[in-house]
Amino acid sequence: MRALYLAWNAVSILTLATFTFFAAKKKARLSPIVAALCALAGLSILSYCAEFFVTNKRAALALCAAYYLFDLFILGVTYAFVVSIAEISYTQRKLAAASKVFFVLAGLAGIIFIFNIWTESVFAMKPVLFENGKLNYWEKSFKWPSYFYVALQISMVIVILEALLRRAYKLPTFYRSKFVTISALFLLVVALDTLYHLNSFKLELSLLLYVFLAAYTFQISFWGINESLLNTMFSLVSENISYAVVCYASRGKCFYLNREARSIFGYGNTGFAAAEGYRDKLLAQYPEKLFGFLTLTQTMQINSVTRNFDCEYKILKDKKGRAVVSYLKLVETTQELKRLEEEKFRTERDPLTSLYNRFAFFKRAAEILRANKNDDFYLLATNIMDFKIVNNFFGAQVGDDVLKLQAALLSSISHPNAIHGRLTADKFAALVPKDSFNIETVKQNNETLQQSLAKYNYKLFNYTGVYEIADKYENVKTMYDKAAMTIEDIRGNMETTVAFYDSSIMDKQIRDKRVVSEFEDALKRGEFVMYLQPQINAADEKIVGAEALVRWISPEKGIIPPLDFIPVLEKSGLIHKLDQYMWEEAAKKLAQWKARGNEMYISINISAKDFYYCDIYKFFTELVKKYDIPPQKLKIEITESVLMQDVNAHRAILQKLNDFGFTIEMDDFGSGYSSLNTLKNVEMNTLKIDMGFLRASNFSQKVKDIISSIISMSKTLGMTVVTEGVETEDQVKFLREASCDIFQGFYFSKPIPVEDFEKKYCDGGSK
Repeated sequence: MRALYLAWNAVSILTLATFTFFAAKKKARLSPIVAALCALAGLSILSYCAEFFVTNKRAALALCAAYYLFDLFILGVTYAFVVSIAEISYTQRKLAAASKVFFVLAGLAGIIFIFNIWTESVFAMKPVLFENGKLNYWEKSFKWPSYFYVALQISMVIVILEALLRRAYKLPTFYRSKFVTISALFLLVVALDTLYHLNSFKLELSLLLYVFLAAYTFQISFWGINESLLNTMFSLVSENISYAVVCYASRGKCFYLNREARSIFGYGNTGFAAAEGYRDKLLAQYPEKLFGFLTLTQTMQINSVTRNFDCEYKILKDKKGRAVVSYLKLVETTQELKRLEEEKFRTERDPLTSLYNRFAFFKRAAEILRANKNDDFYLLATNIMDFKIVNNFFGAQVGDDVLKLQAALLSSISHPNAIHGRLTADKFAALVPKDSFNIETVKQNNETLQQSLAKYNYKLFNYTGVYEIADKYENVKTMYDKAAMTIEDIRGNMETTVAFYDSSIMDKQIRDKRVVSEFEDALKRGEFVMYLQPQINAADEKIVGAEALVRWISPEKGIIPPLDFIPVLEKSGLIHKLDQYMWEEAAKKLAQWKARGNEMYISINISAKDFYYCDIYKFFTELVKKYDIPPQKLKIEITESVLMQDVNAHRAILQKLNDFGFTIEMDDFGSGYSSLNTLKNVEMNTLKIDMGFLRASNFSQKVKDIISSIISMSKTLGMTVVTEGVETEDQVKFLREASCDIFQGFYFSKPIPVEDFEKKYCDGGSK
């Protein structure tokens, strides 16, 4: 029995030495702990077995002390192993404290055991001999200090078992079996060790299990847990990844569908069959001989829902090139494609109307024209006249509703090759095939838009320019510019809202550019001349003043009519320079008249652009101071369309001018659509009635009644009434009876040069 016991322990020592060597070579995270555990177990067995071969008592006491110390440190390293394998952090305060306490107490136990070699104060030993007088074993007798060692052992056993069982309870099933097994082995070692001490067995039986405990520790550290964990990890990863994975055997038999794949193909045999059918379709379309790795995009109907996938199919082969398995990966891109489409839509589309924006319209139009070289197309440009007034008067929401309606009306001209765009603010464009264009439809659309604000008693005018495309490789922006030029040609025309581009429009544009380029030099050379049209007192037909009008007298071209240059200067932003020049000319003339005792006034006109390019109030107040003239002699005429550009700001400036002493006149009353509203909001001194807005083939009673009502209203408001455009004696007679204050028109005089005016009127004469 003794020989068999020693032989087993010798085998165990060699085995543990082997485990120690290979554990140290692993260079893994657990390598130092496993190597230490195996080495300590081997040294513990070696020191215990060596007792059987020494006859010297001191040597036996030393070997026994080493055995107990190795045994104690095995518990410490076992605790470290349990902490590591259970992934309990060493940084936790309790664990760190427990480790320190144990190693301090173990150190004390080591000191006590060393002193015991000479004092035998912890345990004593005496030899037990065979009948032949040879040593059988050393019998130990324990004294009370040994209870300190036993208590330390019991404490460590409890701590280790608690850690093992607690982690076994809390960890997933994969780890639980490992902890239960190692706990059982550890308990068995502890039980055998306890029996050895309690029953005074001659041989330490627990040593027989050290090799099994070390072997299992080695196995779960480097083989079992890693391999099993790897398999489990692969299974969990493939099951929980966000894309579908399908695995096929070498002949196409499906043997695995992860969760996402099951949601696509179905569950159980149905899912396997569907996945196999999908692979067969792929192979029919892309023969297996032609690829080992296939990627493509696929669209699938799943539960009546269209879903998009990036598909990847790969055949895995062995070293000899034989197909072993294959897998299919389906990554859903439905939401990504939807997001990209939405992003593309936001990039290409106007957010308010959903039509193409400027860049996208030009790009898409060019593509359509290039792709349809044999078809004829029109490019349409639209523009709503004075759209800013809509926003200023009725609010942004009403303005947005108008733009949406315009987009819907334009889009009603439909065709597979027709596209529509909102280029800026109220400017729209459309590319339409010639055979789908109907001018009556366009006119009706413009009429519909015109009536959209009827409830506000306001009419919109929408103009459409049409350019017939001759060269499909012409820049689309240039095409649009030509269509837009056509709008400029008909802007302000209340009857014509649709016009076609022709070369004369380009000629007009060239003339307009020439006006702009020549203006500055012409102004410096004094080619702009002030003309005066007299204003006659209705009571005695004596002249009281005049309206200043401008004429451009070119040395080469002669007199250029105002309509040929004033709108151009308005559009180009140069009108303020001409206006300031005319205001100063009028002030100079008034200063001259004042010096000669002439009491007549001059009315000057203000453009909407003047408010943006200069300080109106400062300019006029400094002007009358500079020439020392009464402000009431320099009357300021302003049209309601000027006011409606920015009514609040302009009203404040005009009120300041009125307070300073200037007379403010509303010019062209009746030519707009909100004249009464303007009178309500802005303080005016004089009302100028435009006879042109009521002019008909005959001077009807209806016309007379309207004019009489306007004059009566003006008198009630305390305003002076000037009627311009007076052309006949009947009109003069009627206006005098209606209590009109001042006449202006061709019946008395057309606008004439200042020199002619002074010769004829400066003596205070009549017509």
